[in-house]
Amino acid sequence: MTSKEEEFLLLKISTKKYKKGNEHIVSFDIENYWTGDLSSFINQMPANFNLQCIENSELIHITNENMEILYKEIPSLERFFRILIQNAYISSEMRVINNFRLTAKKRYLKFIKNHPTIEKRVPQYMVASYLGITPEFLSKTKRKLSSRN
Repeated sequence: MTSKEEEFLLLKISTKKYKKGNEHIVSFDIENYWTGDLSSFINQMPANFNLQCIENSELIHITNENMEILYKEIPSLERFFRILIQNAYISSEMRVINNFRLTAKKRYLKFIKNHPTIEKRVPQYMVASYLGITPEFLSKTKRKLSSRN
């Protein structure tokens, strides 16, 4: 669903972004998020990731050309998007760091703390893919956690 010329504002939707060739989910994006393949959009190169809507969707589509026009016509938008991109970069970097330093259980607990609604909206195998574990291991982890409560 994404190309080098497109980005999307999600109005009523959730999407998953995953690496082509397999289904390793790199992000879940929900209402009021921007999504797309940012490096592809900025560099005008073919997309590295696929996007797939996983719920009924409403979105706004914008091309790179139109984004540049908006930046010129509304200069404050450029700052707004710079901040969005900075926050997205920090989030992405923290996800990589956490994948190296946290156990699967701690990654899961962090995921449900930071994204409490997503787990209820997507199948367990997608959450497992996002966490870099098998669905079976996620089930086992959830069982252990629930037996402690």
